[in-house]
Amino acid sequence: MASKPQILRNVRAGRESIPPGHDAPRHRHLRAYALVVVRGAVAQASYAGRVVARSGDVLLQPTLDCHANALQSAGVDILRLPWGRVEDLGGCYRLADLDEVVRLAERDAQEAGLRLAAEIAAAARGPSANDWPDLLAADICSVQELRAWAETRGLRAETVSRGFARAFGVTPGRFRAELQARRAWLRITGSRDPLARIAADTGYCNQPHMSRAVSRLTGASPNVWRSRPA
Repeated sequence: MASKPQILRNVRAGRESIPPGHDAPRHRHLRAYALVVVRGAVAQASYAGRVVARSGDVLLQPTLDCHANALQSAGVDILRLPWGRVEDLGGCYRLADLDEVVRLAERDAQEAGLRLAAEIAAAARGPSANDWPDLLAADICSVQELRAWAETRGLRAETVSRGFARAFGVTPGRFRAELQARRAWLRITGSRDPLARIAADTGYCNQPHMSRAVSRLTGASPNVWRSRPA
């Protein structure tokens, strides 16, 4: 049975307190935004890998992202700020001055976003979990055969498939298919290139194959997205 497209969520900018135990299973967002952890800690598994973001960290959530969140503390306070289109996979960054960003956001969200962008540009990207599920997530688009990838690390393919699904909430094959469809969608909504060319450039055997994958990922066909650019 074909998987149903997930709902593309929108987020509300501003500060929010999240109570203990309020974890968010894997979900999808259309537009990019920045999530600043003001208090507490939250673990995230996304296309960029797994990371624990703590007070003073910012998670840059890219355009058409998919992630799951789990609180690592007794509740968290977060600040969400709108962001422009982000075509890479985002990541976690450490802020030099959390209090200043929070103060600016109380007065002017746009000014806070500009300050945050400057800090991110100067900051080093934080490390991911860096164990084999994250290594596979980073390699997934170039992995031709899961069994061969597993064997080079002394693992069984079945172990890798199950472990990856526990870590990311989806099988390696599905994870790779989503990233491929996301790459196609970014080209579809960010250029006027012919759809057939985009399908070939992003590894699909033909345009209908790409259209089905994009529709499954986003809930709308390439032609619909072309009529309402993201």
